Amino acid sequence: MEDKTILITGANDGIGRATAERLAEYGAHLVLACRDEVKAQHTAQAITKKTGNHRIDTLPLDLSDFSSIRAAADEFLAEHPKLDVLINNAGVYTDKLELTKEGYELQFGVNYLGHFLLTMALMPAIRCCRHCSRVINVSSAQHVKGGLDFGSLRGEKGSKDYNGSKAYAQSKLANVLFTMELDRRFGEELTTNCLHPGVVGTRLANKKAGTLTRTVWSMYKPFATPPHEGADTSVYLAQSPEVQDVSGRYFDENQCLRKPSSIARNEHLARRLWEFSEKAVSDYLPREQY
Repeated sequence: MEDKTILITGANDGIGRATAERLAEYGAHLVLACRDEVKAQHTAQAITKKTGNHRIDTLPLDLSDFSSIRAAADEFLAEHPKLDVLINNAGVYTDKLELTKEGYELQFGVNYLGHFLLTMALMPAIRCCRHCSRVINVSSAQHVKGGLDFGSLRGEKGSKDYNGSKAYAQSKLANVLFTMELDRRFGEELTTNCLHPGVVGTRLANKKAGTLTRTVWSMYKPFATPPHEGADTSVYLAQSPEVQDVSGRYFDENQCLRKPSSIARNEHLARRLWEFSEKAVSDYLPREQY
């Protein structure tokens, strides 16, 4: 992996940090794309100290802000000729309705739409890898509980009817649909897969969730899979030769192929989501770039 450049979103905590540490041990050149650049720099220093890998850069990235995403992509493209592996890992969970800067429901905006824009904006570097680049989307088994309500993606139904768990499931379903459609459109140039990391003891539900959710999760978290094990499938998909020609698939926490939900395999819905997403980010990503 010493000749590989890997970008990981949300790499200063949880599964993202554990993934970065593991890949650093392989000698990869890492780019930690995080909202808090100071924390990202501290993480990079800690990983270097732990692994001896000095090829770890940071990149400011706020997935709730299209301008930040475009700026991050532009900065990466200016400094790096190629991107071998993109791991769309960052995620958010909230019990109450919140919106991104552009007015999208926060979980849909951060967990999916921001990653869609980032992936498309980085496509020039991904395409430079001569058909061996990999895009990895961290989804969740919760996608099976999700539907895709195009009438809720901007919080149209209001705070009273907002259900954080349903919104989270919807965003993770979008990750799977995106993976399948990305493979259909770019499968000749890259491989792309998505995964369920397991029920991992991260701080995901402790950051923006309500008091009850935070309390319940804090009680359960010690019994959950630790982050270093939750990173197993992301690391496997990033570096294993076993999956170098596997694309458009969904893997579980044991690196086994699984069939996603029937709605996640709906090609018409995947195309509709793609077209919606293209329109949503059109002001930040000229079509000729991809």
